[in-house]
Amino acid sequence: MEQIEIYRTWDVQKAEQMKSLLEDNGISCYISSNLTQSVMPFAGQQEVWLMVPKDRAEEGRRILEDFFGSQPEGKSDKKDETP
Repeated sequence: MEQIEIYRTWDVQKAEQMKSLLEDNGISCYISSNLTQSVMPFAGQQEVWLMVPKDRAEEGRRILEDFFGSQPEGKSDKKDETP
């Protein structure tokens, strides 16, 4: 299944919170970056992307917007592109 980015941020903790929120609402989600897993403790030095299935992207964006306000800070403008 094709995955697309719905959110981009430098704040890994916020991305983890968003991932949990999406998963609690039945949307599979993962966090992606250009860093390898072994470097992740140095979070904040690299952007991360919240990735969801393409067919659930709009629903995921809506959930994040409803929870975090009109538009969560760092919201990606990309609609259907992968990093």
